[in-house]
Amino acid sequence: MRRRTRTAGDLAGLYDDASKSWARMSRRFRLETAYREPLFASGVAEALVGQEALVLDCGVASGSLSLALASITTDSPEYHCIDTSGAMLAAADAELRRAGIAARLQQSDIRTIPYPDRTFDVAMAAHVLEHLAEPDVALREMVRVLKPGGILFACMTRRFVFGTFVQLRWRTWMVSERQGIARLREIGLDDIGFQPIGLGFGAGQASTAFWARKPVGTVRLSRTEGITPRGEPAR
Repeated sequence: MRRRTRTAGDLAGLYDDASKSWARMSRRFRLETAYREPLFASGVAEALVGQEALVLDCGVASGSLSLALASITTDSPEYHCIDTSGAMLAAADAELRRAGIAARLQQSDIRTIPYPDRTFDVAMAAHVLEHLAEPDVALREMVRVLKPGGILFACMTRRFVFGTFVQLRWRTWMVSERQGIARLREIGLDDIGFQPIGLGFGAGQASTAFWARKPVGTVRLSRTEGITPRGEPAR
């Protein structure tokens, strides 16, 4: 089965409409709790210890991934968050401030991240990449803004019963562990790991968290260098 992904404008509009209930939905599916274990397993928290670290949350929605990371870190990194939906950014700002996190938020597309090369210690995204017809473009942008040795962390919908519902609602790809690992290898990342994520409200293990490290001697990426758009059909 092939699925036509939604345009950036369509997604922004859908998320604007969903923003009022998104934080409630995140709590229902216990997203913040679900993200903690794979974040801990990835070594992200250790990468942020003892330095003035910078974290980029791409497609922040209501902030569940940043909130999960903040709950397992001993130091306080500086959080930067982007989303195509202005209403979602407002929801994220409210949730993050409630938790004592004063993040810097910008309305932007993950495929054109508005930061210089080699800025962040961690770049992360939760259930964003599978929405895109060209996920490799977004992945390379995340790698571009990572410092050498920085960690990329991404959660994606997997092939599971609940994943099928998400795919039909949002026209996403469902990503297998093999596909996720292959993509991270293709963009030159090392120390790749993954872990299925158990969600609440009967959703089961509907997602997989992937993580990998940017090599210290990696080739510098530009927004146009080596990017080959690729959208795989969900099978």
